[in-house]
Amino acid sequence: MDDPQTASEPRRPWPARSLAWLRRNAYLALAAGAVLTVTEVVDFSPPEEVRVGKGDVAQLVGDAPPQEFSHELANPQAVQVRATLRLYPNNELEVAAPDPDTDPQGRLLSQPVVTTLLGMNATIDQTIRLEGGDLEVDLVLHGTPRLGVRPKGSEAPHPLTLEHELTVRSRRHTWWRGTPRRRVHVDSRGMLDKVDHDGYRLVFTVDDHLFSLDLELHRAGTPLPDSTLAAGP
Repeated sequence: MDDPQTASEPRRPWPARSLAWLRRNAYLALAAGAVLTVTEVVDFSPPEEVRVGKGDVAQLVGDAPPQEFSHELANPQAVQVRATLRLYPNNELEVAAPDPDTDPQGRLLSQPVVTTLLGMNATIDQTIRLEGGDLEVDLVLHGTPRLGVRPKGSEAPHPLTLEHELTVRSRRHTWWRGTPRRRVHVDSRGMLDKVDHDGYRLVFTVDDHLFSLDLELHRAGTPLPDSTLAAGP
């Protein structure tokens, strides 16, 4: 049974009831506004979608600018690590070795140059967004340049080796899954020899996307490496 006093009061129109509810629950609006503000700060616009197809390289947009080694490094123990990441328009291309005819077909996604010291770790951490953001690829490289062993009787500088840990993981977002599908594509670690002279190329795929990653080293006091691994398109 309704309370007599409540039943006798006239029912206020809905605009007045809405305003009263907002006054009583103003903290909820503030909390929602704070969440939206944080989301706007941490979110970012995805790069242009990579149009992967059987066409020529002109169909790929947004190439990264090539990065060069420094001609002068002040510290004699300084070493630069360059990592060149390419995405190819056709996952059936033969890209296991550098090729001046094939490499220009790839989109130069990134080419960071990181300066470190002998025996000190350098880290490259990147996320590549493809397919309009539905597919995200995380690439993390930890590299430590070290002096290698030169042949007996040789007067040449000690060669460089690169102790490395490399992981490539992907996250695929789909509308019917609450959490993205996560996969590991590369999990490699070990010592790489002659990277300062010959470079090192790793080829891997993420779903139907073909990538190559070229690693190069340049040490202070030595000529710049004459390599085509990291040449821009």
